[in-house]
Amino acid sequence: MRKLRRCGLEIVFGTLPVTSMFFAFLLSTTSSAQDRLPDAKLDQDADRFVGCYELHLGRWWPWGMGEDTPLVTPPSRIELKLERGSNGFEKDELLIRQIPAAQDSRGSAFWVPGDHANVLLVWTNGFSGVGLRLTKNGNVLSGWAHAHFEVRLRPPHVAHVTAKAIPCPETR
Repeated sequence: MRKLRRCGLEIVFGTLPVTSMFFAFLLSTTSSAQDRLPDAKLDQDADRFVGCYELHLGRWWPWGMGEDTPLVTPPSRIELKLERGSNGFEKDELLIRQIPAAQDSRGSAFWVPGDHANVLLVWTNGFSGVGLRLTKNGNVLSGWAHAHFEVRLRPPHVAHVTAKAIPCPETR
């Protein structure tokens, strides 16, 4: 079990699935960029993950998500950026962007690097979304997707996920 301490919040990797209550707490405890001291360790940990990835999401267990599937399905190609967000749930967080850029937004997408090989990727609209807890092994991130909803589903839904590093598209 690994822990990441950030903004007075302890994020634990390798335990029970994350719920929407966790995301609400995470988002409410994030301080503004002016109040936060620079965290060289966080940036150093983040450097290990920056880049583009192709995501492969397995089947949701214990059963499918039905009409809620689009709410908890991350984009298939993403870029983890060192850039911090300035609005909504992304404020002061490291940004995730879909490749190619999408006109329709699914809400906020951000990521939190853990210690040396762990990372948490989050997509949320404030009511539902998905968190991916991944561990880096070479050029591949693998782990579990945890769906979260305002109303908690019993039992929690999980799906295996892999993210393979790919070349980032050239920016113009």
